[in-house]
Amino acid sequence: MNYCFRFLFLILSIISVDSFAQGTISKPQIFNYSSSIYKGGLQNWGVAQDSKGVMYFGNNEGLLSFDGRNWRIYPLPNATVVRSVAIDKNDRIYVGGQDELGYFEGDEKGMLIFHSLKDKIQEGERFFSDVWHTEILGDDIFFHTSLYIFRLSHNKIIVDRAKSSWQFLGQVNGKMFAHEAGNGFDAI
Repeated sequence: MNYCFRFLFLILSIISVDSFAQGTISKPQIFNYSSSIYKGGLQNWGVAQDSKGVMYFGNNEGLLSFDGRNWRIYPLPNATVVRSVAIDKNDRIYVGGQDELGYFEGDEKGMLIFHSLKDKIQEGERFFSDVWHTEILGDDIFFHTSLYIFRLSHNKIIVDRAKSSWQFLGQVNGKMFAHEAGNGFDAI
């Protein structure tokens, strides 16, 4: 009987150790970075990754980048929050902030430089508050605010005005859809 008890204990020990060992293999490494480490604002909004693996975050202090080792912050000209981020196939980083939209692109030294697109918007529509979402569909870039959806197409901005307010912008099966309060979804 003592032999059976030892054998059962040995089998249960092997199964138990094996199940614990397998659990640790599948757990991803998770690192938490505080704002004191990345030297940005406390809130991060949008996130995107370029073709080189660099991560970009819409942050209260501007565009935040992380290459796996170094953090950098790129403020907008009006020193406001970046709410949305999208990266095109050429690694151009489109951002939307408060009353600002445009893109960051590397200069000859690789430093990111901001290029505003506000001058492409008619003067009466340049005050639009927050750009909540930036989407790319083909070669067109969409910036979603509560009152307007700005569409950058062939270096010109087309404006879709809401009768009430835009609630959502997103793409499905190669088409862009927007939801307007009280009017439902529609393809743009």
